[in-house]
Order: sequence, then structure tokens, then C-alpha cells
Amino acid sequence: MELSKTVKDKTFDDYFTEVEHSETISGMLRPGCLRLFCLNVRNGNIKSFDLEKFTMLNIGRYVFSRAKQENYRNAGNFDLVTQQALRAMRKSAKARDIDAGETLGEIMVYAVMEEKLNAHKLLSKIELSADAAQYASEADGIHFLCRDGKTILSNQMVFGASSVTGDIKDAIDIAFEKIFRIANHEDEELLLVEKTALDRFYEEDDLKVLTSYVIPEEHKNASYGTSFGVFLGYSLGLIPDGYDDDQFRVRMHKKMIRDINAHEEYIAQKIRDAKLQNHSFYFFTLPLNQAKEESDSIMQHVMEGDVDL
Repeated sequence: MELSKTVKDKTFDDYFTEVEHSETISGMLRPGCLRLFCLNVRNGNIKSFDLEKFTMLNIGRYVFSRAKQENYRNAGNFDLVTQQALRAMRKSAKARDIDAGETLGEIMVYAVMEEKLNAHKLLSKIELSADAAQYASEADGIHFLCRDGKTILSNQMVFGASSVTGDIKDAIDIAFEKIFRIANHEDEELLLVEKTALDRFYEEDDLKVLTSYVIPEEHKNASYGTSFGVFLGYSLGLIPDGYDDDQFRVRMHKKMIRDINAHEEYIAQKIRDAKLQNHSFYFFTLPLNQAKEESDSIMQHVMEGDVDL
């Protein structure tokens, strides 16, 4: 029994490739992961345009709850979902006074948690921002991972944290600043879910998951632990001169593995410093050519609806 997925079927694997490696986070007491993803390359450059397309295809699913999307469908206005989602994104970015590029990490942590962790959305960052009058959430999204009896010890409320910036170490630092704040306000984050999540679902199976595990009926206890899903976008830092695309792709994969190998212990120490070893951590990385500049450009195009599909 699990929540329904919201990411558009098949779109993730159409654009992203996972790079296999053997690195893990040392000293962890709970299951977790370090997973590396990349986009395709063309003429020695990472095809960031594919990230624009993926984001555009999923923007309505990210912005609106399942119940809100169903309301549009029942009113015969489902074709307006993308338009209204982009309007909501522009208003949210302005109200939060953030660069457009910062929202890319928030969307990507939503996508990887749904598609690759099987932790499905309770509240996206933009939904959390809309509920800021009740509590200003520190999370970049809140998802729920149902126990499968094989890979996790219990049901998990997964808090999202993300960062897209030039240096991978800086991206780790920024993400952990968010993680520290989430951990320090965990009770408030969970209370926000309890007070708002039910209104965002309509399917019977989803509501059964919520009332069984997340927001139990009277005289019953909630049944989950808490964990963190982390998306890190950074600049690859490779010069493509002298290599064809196949050769560059191989070099990119090796560089990605070296990057995570070089920072695994740094991540582990951050977790120890925060005394969060008893939590699961799920890390996902994605290199870009120039991460900060590209993330701003990507989200400017998306918010303007200026993306060819």
C-alpha cells in the first residue's frame, strides 16, 4: 500500500541516465543511498535543454495537489493546469524573493524522490509556501515512503532539501543548512502535514495510506520515521576540447564518481555533526555545465512558458 505517483510516467528515464558506482555513506545506521544522474551530451556540452523539457512536462504535477488537479479535470479545464502552474510559480518566486534558479532544485528533489526513491509527494515546496501562514516550512518538499519489507525498516516521512550551485562542496553545505533547520523544527513540519495533507488527496487508496500511517484516526498512533532526500546540482568542471561525445560522456561519468568519492566522508561528517545518524539519507546528484547560470536560465524559460516540447 503506497501513495499514487504524480511525476509524469516515463519522462524521467527519457532524459536522465544513472551512473553506477559503489560509494556509500560511511557510518550510517539506517538504509540510504548516493545516486548519480546525468543528462545527455552534445558537442561536448551537457544538454541542459532536456532539463527544461522535463521540468515543463511536470510543472503542473509539481505545483498542484492531486485534489486540485482533479478539480481542474472535473471542471473541464485540465488544459489550463500548466498555465496556472506557471502563474503560481512566478508569484511564489516573487513572494519568497528568490532567484528563479533556486526553484529548479526544489522541483528536482520532488522528481527524484518520486521516480527513483518511490517516496511520493505529500506537499511540494510551492504548496508548503502557500501554507506559510500556518508555519513557514524549511523543507523543499515532504514525501512519504511506504515500507516494502525489503529495503527500508519502516514507513518514512521524507523531508526534501536541495541546492544547485557551482561547487559540489558548496551545494552540500547549502543543503545541510536546510537539513539542520528542518531537524530543529521537525515537530512543526509534521504538524503542518497533519493539518493540511488530507485536503490534497481524493482517491480512496491514497486516503487509506494517509489515515493508516500519516494522519491516523482517533486513538491510533502515526506509523513512520523521518528521513531526508537531498538533490545536489553542481558544475561538472570538464573541458570538452579534443574529445568526441562518446569520449566526453565516459569522462563525465568518471568525474561524477570522483566527485562523490571525494565528498562522501564530508557528507558523513555533516550527518554526524548534526547527530542525525539514526535517519536515512537519500542523495541524488546531477552535474550541469555552469550550474548556477543554467538553473536561472532554465527556470526563466520555464516560467515564461518559452520551452519547445
